[in-house]
Amino acid sequence: MDKTVEGFLKHIAVGKNFSEHTVKNYALDIRQFVSFISSKGLSGPSDPSLTTATVRAFGAELHRRKMSAATIQRKLCSLRSFFKYLVREGLVEKNPASGAALPKKPNTRPRVLDVDEAFALMDSTLSTGKLSARDRAILELIYGCGLRISELQGLNRDDYDPDSKVIRVMGKGKKERILPVGSYAFEALQEYLSKEAPAESGAMFGSKKGRLGVRSIFNVVVKYVRKSGLASGVHPHTLRHSFATHMLNGGADLRAIQELLGHASLGTTQKYTHLGIDHLMNAYDKAHPHAHRK
Repeated sequence: MDKTVEGFLKHIAVGKNFSEHTVKNYALDIRQFVSFISSKGLSGPSDPSLTTATVRAFGAELHRRKMSAATIQRKLCSLRSFFKYLVREGLVEKNPASGAALPKKPNTRPRVLDVDEAFALMDSTLSTGKLSARDRAILELIYGCGLRISELQGLNRDDYDPDSKVIRVMGKGKKERILPVGSYAFEALQEYLSKEAPAESGAMFGSKKGRLGVRSIFNVVVKYVRKSGLASGVHPHTLRHSFATHMLNGGADLRAIQELLGHASLGTTQKYTHLGIDHLMNAYDKAHPHAHRK
């Protein structure tokens, strides 16, 4: 691998304290670009022949491969950060990616369950057996605490304090936050822990092979989505979106929701205000007499 790429990945992993998942995405994006410029006869990222036009051509190639605007935008942003690092290190004179326009992502709003749907999903895990207790705890924690799937996957048993009813979560950028565990999530977690023998790895959710993987957790959610009869397209992040929206609709302060979700920017949290407005508009349409006047 190109030494400049190695240096950048080490910089974001150690210097910036980015998560392992984020570093892997950067590595994938940059290596794909390096492969592209190699096919064009360039020696590497510091080749003086590499210009903004090269970066634009890379974006065009991704578009021809039918990649989504969001994916292309992420890859070009990765290149911007990479070349910014190379400029700072004196390896290139200017950032060729800064002049490449980012494609606009479609203004799609995340799928959100209504309260009855969320309850139906949680109730679908209520059956006897050790495995169902684990699955219920997984769903209740994601929805009850607004966890990312990677955060749930990384939980250890000693991150949970049953006396204080809080859980310590390691979020993006290895930023730690302490979250309250609500009554339903607490009950589910206590039942699970009473039935499940402690995992040797110390993981909250483990298996005979070690820590339960992200794909396995994803499949748990999908299993109960089908069992509860919900429409397709509901996944773990849907529960996180639903948590935030239900908190907002219940009167929670936007800053508090930001802290609970672990968002670095309030702007990221503000997208839920639009979902909250949709909820209010639907309530108005159903209840207000003027909504039915012809």
